[in-house]
Amino acid sequence: MDVFKGQDKSLGELLIQAGFLTKEQLDEALKEQQTLEPQEPLGKILVRMRFVKEENIINVLKGLLVVVVEINKELFGMEIIFSREIIKYRNITRLPNLPGYILGMISIRNEVIPVISISRRIFGVEDSITDETRIMVIEFKEKIIGFLVDKVMSVRNFQSSSFSNITKYSFTVDKKYISGLIKDEGEVITLIKPDIFFEEK
Repeated sequence: MDVFKGQDKSLGELLIQAGFLTKEQLDEALKEQQTLEPQEPLGKILVRMRFVKEENIINVLKGLLVVVVEINKELFGMEIIFSREIIKYRNITRLPNLPGYILGMISIRNEVIPVISISRRIFGVEDSITDETRIMVIEFKEKIIGFLVDKVMSVRNFQSSSFSNITKYSFTVDKKYISGLIKDEGEVITLIKPDIFFEEK
């Protein structure tokens, strides 16, 4: 089995998020890749430069790395590749004439980003702010946004066998924000599509 086949540009980010690689090492490997003719797969370069082991690449490619969070007593997941950072709840500056699910704006290192309430957007329920409340900052299609979560549970690598496609179910549900369902030790985690945060409404 060639573990380097089928990789995409997100491999380096997955390895960084999993703690196997540093940003500096990735930059060095990408620079090396540009000098090669024909171009060599990034995974092979990383292994050759001894930045990662082949088993590290297998670990991040065999499943999906997901940040599991709790919102309104339900478990949700977001692919870690979209996650920039998770920060403690802070004061949100409210602005007039925004949709009800957009709580306002925060500043992070001179970047001003909107913060969305999943609880309001999906459940129509107000958020309860506690010491465990966090803002998860995600990046999708070069746009950045934060969303409120009641609690960050864990970062997990799920096997493909744990996933269930939502489209096969016949019950009525707003499926536009769901990528799928993850079965995990008797619990079900709803995998969120990042599109929900960036669509016009």
